[in-house]
Amino acid sequence: MSREFHISSLVVHSRPDRVPAIVESLASIEGAELHGGADAGKLIVTLETETEAQVVERINAIQLHDGVLAATLVFHHFEPVQERE
Repeated sequence: MSREFHISSLVVHSRPDRVPAIVESLASIEGAELHGGADAGKLIVTLETETEAQVVERINAIQLHDGVLAATLVFHHFEPVQERE
C-alpha cells in the first residue's frame, strides 16, 4: 500500500466569545495549525494528515467543539509519499 501526504485548509466559523477556547483545543489536534482570523471568529486552519479519512475525522472533531458554527473545507491536496531506498 502506498503512503500519501494530505494537506487541507479550512475556515472555522465560531462564536466570538468562544474563540480562545477553540484556539486552545485546535492546538491539541494532531496536524492542525492556526493561521489567523481569531479576531473575527473566522479561523483559518490547515491540516496535515496521512489519509483522507483523517482529514474527515479531524474536521468532524473540530465541528463538535462548543462554539464552532461551521468548519468548511476550502482546499484539499494529496500526493504519494516518495519512499527512500
